[in-house]
Amino acid sequence: MSVQDNFRLAMRRYVYSVSIMSNKDVSGNLNAITVSSVTSISMEPPSLLVCINKNSRIHDSLVLESEFCINLLSKEQENLSNVCSDEEKYDQRFDDKNWNHEGVPYLQNAQSNIFCKIDKLTSYHTHTVVIGTVLDSMFKDNIATLTYVDGKYE
Repeated sequence: MSVQDNFRLAMRRYVYSVSIMSNKDVSGNLNAITVSSVTSISMEPPSLLVCINKNSRIHDSLVLESEFCINLLSKEQENLSNVCSDEEKYDQRFDDKNWNHEGVPYLQNAQSNIFCKIDKLTSYHTHTVVIGTVLDSMFKDNIATLTYVDGKYE
């Protein structure tokens, strides 16, 4: 097998939390995409990174100083994760009644919401690494995070 095949199979052993990255572009259009490549960077300043495919619709709206939200999903939000990762369902992404559209759009019933401002964008082949400075965050006390491993939700 190729290095890529072995790498893909090795990465399927990782357990990922599932989130939706959401924002508004400069024209006020809403964007949302399912992401699993989110990680904290530091506490001083509080910051995180997320990797976004350059072919995704949200990509061009990610510009320096713009804001976004990482919405960590709960196990009950598997369907919304599927909607936000399916290009054919793009127009359905904000149909869920739990979206708050004031300011940066966020899911009011997510496990947690982390609001960020883009501090740095780094191109890396097919993806852009987005580094966000945390502006605010909220979380639910009950932990029931949606996870993804070996090609399926858990």
